[in-house]
Amino acid sequence: MRRGLGVSFLIGWALAASFQVNGEATYEARAPLGAWRGVNPTLEGQVVFEPNQGLLQGKVCLDLSAWDSKEPLRDRHTRDMFQVDRYPKACLDIQAFEPGKSLVQGTLSLHGVERKIAVPVRYTLEQGGKTLRFEAEFELLLSDYGLKAPSFMGMRVQDRVMVRVRGQGVAR
Repeated sequence: MRRGLGVSFLIGWALAASFQVNGEATYEARAPLGAWRGVNPTLEGQVVFEPNQGLLQGKVCLDLSAWDSKEPLRDRHTRDMFQVDRYPKACLDIQAFEPGKSLVQGTLSLHGVERKIAVPVRYTLEQGGKTLRFEAEFELLLSDYGLKAPSFMGMRVQDRVMVRVRGQGVAR
């Protein structure tokens, strides 16, 4: 039985497609006097994906110095919070995919802290499986990663931040 499972896994791996991924991440943050969002267009990485076998592995990263909220002072505070000179990237090391739930599982590395996460994702395969499009949305607690939320004039940004990721992958 084990041999059959191993052969099945290897066949699934052989049928899987490798994708060069790029995209963007958006955050939505709140403070006592309002909310705003920032966009980061630097998402990139590589994944191997075969949805029918539940196979998804790879790594995607984001350059943390590239956030743009249309407010330079806020963006500087964001870069300071992330300590981009010391921790320039956030990366998701993807380890598994649950097809029935469309749930991506992996380890998020941010600010020198690694945490296991599970993120629901919506995806489509287009052009005969040569193009992968995806969207995901999840909440992140800054304190889970040792980050101290910025404050301005005594008002602190809330610890809970909504993160949205969207992108595409091109089969290689």
